[in-house]
Amino acid sequence: MTPGQLQRAWVLQAQADAERGVLECRMCQRRGPLEETTTLWRNGLLIFALCDRCAASHDVVFSPTQAGVDVRARRRSPMELVTHRVHGPR
Repeated sequence: MTPGQLQRAWVLQAQADAERGVLECRMCQRRGPLEETTTLWRNGLLIFALCDRCAASHDVVFSPTQAGVDVRARRRSPMELVTHRVHGPR
């Protein structure tokens, strides 16, 4: 599937989900209610959805382009990685 086909498929699914009041976040792919989602619409079509959880932890910038809209996100704080040492047999 090409990126364009994937985008069109997401838009169609998002439209159907929005009519039911449930949307999928484009960042974490979690589904949630419309009232807990930031959405970007263009010409009556939903083109981006962002859950409140991702919006709280990222700075998101929407920029119009000739091809559509460029969306960029950056974490507000460093990501913490926790590692555990695995002990072998004793």
